[in-house]
Amino acid sequence: MSRIGLAARALRLTISRTHADPTADYDAASPSYDTYFSPVMGVHSLAALDEVLIRPGDDVLELACGTGHLTQEIVRRLGGRGSVRAVDKSPGMLAVARAKVEPEVELSPGIELSLEEGDMEEFLLARPTGSADLVVIGWAICYSKPARLLEQVRRVLRPGGRVVVIETRGDALKTLITQLEKVFAADPSLLTGLIRVSLPKDAATVARWFGKAGLTVDVQRDGHQLLPAETPEAALEWVQRSGAAAGFKDAVDQSREQYALDLIRDGLARQVAQHGPLELRHTFVVVTGRSPGGPADGSPVGGGSADAHRKEVGSA
Repeated sequence: MSRIGLAARALRLTISRTHADPTADYDAASPSYDTYFSPVMGVHSLAALDEVLIRPGDDVLELACGTGHLTQEIVRRLGGRGSVRAVDKSPGMLAVARAKVEPEVELSPGIELSLEEGDMEEFLLARPTGSADLVVIGWAICYSKPARLLEQVRRVLRPGGRVVVIETRGDALKTLITQLEKVFAADPSLLTGLIRVSLPKDAATVARWFGKAGLTVDVQRDGHQLLPAETPEAALEWVQRSGAAAGFKDAVDQSREQYALDLIRDGLARQVAQHGPLELRHTFVVVTGRSPGGPADGSPVGGGSADAHRKEVGSA
């Protein structure tokens, strides 16, 4: 088979609206997420949070809170007063978040916490207009129609309310994605559902989403992180246990999932034999902004304009 065959199968799946749901992958990754993803990419999540003001008494909404890595930090930064209302589709992730964050809130009776299972957009639609000071979207805007989601973010924000987005870039894990595409191109019948994600090309792409939604952009920057995975086995383990392969379980023929993984591993092994250890880079973007009509002190924590924050930063 060829890429033409893969394209034809993808078209059929698109017409039939057969889309892969990433929830099962996140449920499977929930016990190991804070061992794999959080120690590597969590530092960048916290750095993104540093770009926005969090004041005692703020009302914060967090979309796709996962295991509560950022939720826990938001609670700490509220200084004992305020509210955090978070949502995630994965019951497994939410269970970890509750075990982590609820004990923190018990020590801060002035903080109201709710952790809900559900869809991000539906969660926002249920929120009153002008009811939030900050909206946090970590590694999840790609699972939405971004401009439409951000329109709801603008609606729920108070005048001058802040929003921060950190998201994987479209060229992340390029070596691994290339092997995955080769496997599906060789046997399109392995593909039983489409993984629908809106991964941005760069921070400027997300900034344009902000603009379409009527949000002002304060900070936009690109970054990268070299993953601790130099062998095919380590690479596959990391993406499965970290949630980075979200959607794969529902996109591949379940009876041949291990077969597909073996093919990907063999392809990566051939690359290692030819070119040496793998270098998997997780590229990402950070964009922050505000709803219109806020006070003069609504400027970004670091000061400056969006253009001053476009340099790519990262580790190794």
